[in-house]
Amino acid sequence: MKKHQWLLGTAALSLIVGGSFASGAPAYAAGQPPAVYRTDAGIGASSTASAAALSVTDFGAVANDGRDDHSAFAAAAKAAKQQNKTLHVPAGTFHLSKILTIDSIRMEGAGKAATVLVSTDPEKGSIDLKGSGVSLRNLKHVYETTVPRGNGAHEKNSITVRGAGNFMIDNVSVNKSSTAGIMVAYGSNNGIISNNTVANTGADGIHITTESHHITVENNTVTAAGDDGIAVVSYKTSPVPVRAVTIRDNEVGGLSKARGISVVGGENVTIENNSVKNTMMAGIYIATEGSYNTMNVDGVKVVNNTVNHTGIKEPEKHPNVLVYAGQGTIDNVEFSGNTITNGAHRGIGVWGGGVRNVKFERNTLVNTNGAKTTFKNGNIELVDNVGF
Repeated sequence: MKKHQWLLGTAALSLIVGGSFASGAPAYAAGQPPAVYRTDAGIGASSTASAAALSVTDFGAVANDGRDDHSAFAAAAKAAKQQNKTLHVPAGTFHLSKILTIDSIRMEGAGKAATVLVSTDPEKGSIDLKGSGVSLRNLKHVYETTVPRGNGAHEKNSITVRGAGNFMIDNVSVNKSSTAGIMVAYGSNNGIISNNTVANTGADGIHITTESHHITVENNTVTAAGDDGIAVVSYKTSPVPVRAVTIRDNEVGGLSKARGISVVGGENVTIENNSVKNTMMAGIYIATEGSYNTMNVDGVKVVNNTVNHTGIKEPEKHPNVLVYAGQGTIDNVEFSGNTITNGAHRGIGVWGGGVRNVKFERNTLVNTNGAKTTFKNGNIELVDNVGF
């Protein structure tokens, strides 16, 4: 699977290191999708406090002592915002007894194997991101214990983005949460979720919802999610759908309990160059669902992905790829250049009375279990596919 490497000149590097993310000024032109910036030195590199940074240890946090560090972290985050400085978290394990909010600042650890934040309240342990230019990088977040998903409250997520703009979550390890791993909600926009590992969540691994837009989800590994691996979901309770989302170069699977990558209501979503395998339900799922009162789907491109051995769960017996209209409409969906293999029960399915135009072009299907294709509804266009 191809990994993007972005070469940065001095000006571009200052954008992410010393410019817009630190200052809170817009990092992207209004209404435009964000670019993803990556340097080999920045991703996973040890972060050290400097004159432009504060350390949580300056406010009383002590690594590896087993005591609650929340008050120190909260005071440090407040000071970092007031002084327009990065907040540094050194190597070691720190404990948080409450939700930690970081607002319009950069918080960086010494690496996702070095800096560990442990939430001790399974009901209220989220790290919340808000404001403009906020970022969370180079650390691990884990819950000490978890509780059942229940009402799916955001307070039980590992990370929750609450209406933030120009945000970044990069090189973070999420391991265990009572609900979602990374939740993006409340109109969050122009954000990057990159190079993270997400595992053992109580709900979706990465979930984008409630009017959020212009989000890039790239180079993440999501395994053993309690529901979908990566999901875009638009509910009719919102005035507008989730839109302008790019999901690319991710690895999703590891016996996640539902779908691999899903769009359940949304507009202008691109799913590209991902590897999806070993999920309980469909590997790629484009749908509207009456039971969850979701919006229509319009304009989804599914390009150059590999989907292998998904739809394992019985009696559902999902195909590897499923387009399903449970209510409303699904229109302008295109699958091109995908390799779809070894479905546990069948290959590709399209059904539901609201399906309109779906195109399959230059896809390769290798399927030995059940029907290769099940096309029940909609205008299905087939061009130069193999194995259909």
